[in-house]
Amino acid sequence: MGYFLPDENLKYQSEDRSLLTKYFLKKFWVKFETIFPVWMAPNMVTLSGLIFIIISDLLVFYYDPDFNVASPKWCYFAYALSLFLYQTFDACDGIHARRTQQSGPLGELFDHCIDAINTTLSIFLFASSAGLGKSWLLIASQFATLMNFYLSTWEEFYTHKLFLSEFSGPVEGIFMLMTLFIATGLTDTQTVWKNEIFGYSYTFYLCTFGGVFLFFNIYSAKRNVDQYLSKTGQKHNLIKTLSPFFLYYGCVYLLLFLHNDIVYTYATQMMLSIGSTIAFTVGRIIVAHLTKQDFPMFNFPMLTPIFQIVFISLLTQVFSFDYDEALKLVVYSGMGLTFGIHACFIIDIIHSITKYLDIYALTIKHQKVF
Repeated sequence: MGYFLPDENLKYQSEDRSLLTKYFLKKFWVKFETIFPVWMAPNMVTLSGLIFIIISDLLVFYYDPDFNVASPKWCYFAYALSLFLYQTFDACDGIHARRTQQSGPLGELFDHCIDAINTTLSIFLFASSAGLGKSWLLIASQFATLMNFYLSTWEEFYTHKLFLSEFSGPVEGIFMLMTLFIATGLTDTQTVWKNEIFGYSYTFYLCTFGGVFLFFNIYSAKRNVDQYLSKTGQKHNLIKTLSPFFLYYGCVYLLLFLHNDIVYTYATQMMLSIGSTIAFTVGRIIVAHLTKQDFPMFNFPMLTPIFQIVFISLLTQVFSFDYDEALKLVVYSGMGLTFGIHACFIIDIIHSITKYLDIYALTIKHQKVF
C-alpha cells in the first residue's frame, strides 16, 4: 500500500498562458463555481463533468456507431454543450476544492484520471461530426490527442507544474471543436467537414493544423523541461522516458498493419483499449510524481498489442479458428484486459490515499466550510 502514499507537502502548481482563460473564462469559472454547495466534494464535480461526455458518446453509439452517417441536428448541439460543461466542471473543481478547503493529492490524481478517460471519449464526438468512419484517420486522431496528453503529464512529472500554452487543447482546442459542432448542427456535415479548398477537404486542413499543433506542443514541452532541469542542475534521460509511448504505439500500428480488418471493423473497441492503456500509464506517471518515485518505464497493459499479434497467429494457425472470430475474440479480450487493469489501479490508489489521509473520494468526510 505504501507505494501509493502521497507526499503531503507537494503543492499543485499550474501556469495557464491562455488569453481566452485570462480575459474571459477565469471570471466565468469563479462565478459558475458558486452553484456547487459546500458539502459537495470537488471530485464529484470532476466526475459530473465526465458524465456529460458519456451521455454524448451514448448518442453517438446510438445514431452513428460507425461514424459515417448524419445524426439528428440537435445531437451536434448536445456534443458542443457536453464539451463546454466538461471544460467548465473540470476548471471549477480546483476552485471548489480551495473554497471548501479540500485540496490535496487525491484531487490532482482524480482530475488527471478523468481527463485521461475523456481524452479518448471526446474523439468519438469529433469522429461522428466529421464523418471520419472507422478508418486510419480515426486511429491517427486518437494518437495525436493521446500524444498531447502524455506529453503534458511527462512535462508535469519533471517540472512539477502543469503548463497550458497560449493555444492549448483543454481551452482553445475545446472551443474550436465546440464551434465546429455548432456549425455542423446549423448546416450539415458536408458543408462543415467535406467541402474542399484547392482539392482538399476542410477535415484535411483541420488534421494538418492538429499535426502542426502537436509538433508545437512537443517542442514546448521539451523546452519547458530542459529549462527546469537546467535551472535546478538535474540530469535525466528525457528520450528514454518518452520511449514507452512510442514503442507502445509502434506495436499498435504493427498489429493494425498486420490485421487491418481491426481498423475497419473493431476501431471503437481498439480505441477504448488504447485509451485505457494510456490512461493507466499517465495515472502511474502522476502517482510517481505525487510520491516522488522514479518515472514508470514499464506498464504491463502496453504489452497488449504484442499479445494480440501472437494470439491471433496461435488461434488461426494452431487451433484452426476462423480468422474473423479470432480477431473478434482477441480485440475484445484486449479491451477487457486493459479495462480491468485500469479499474484495479484506480480502486487501489483511491483506497490507499483515502485511508492514509482519512478522507472520502466522492464525499467530504471532514467538512471545514459550512
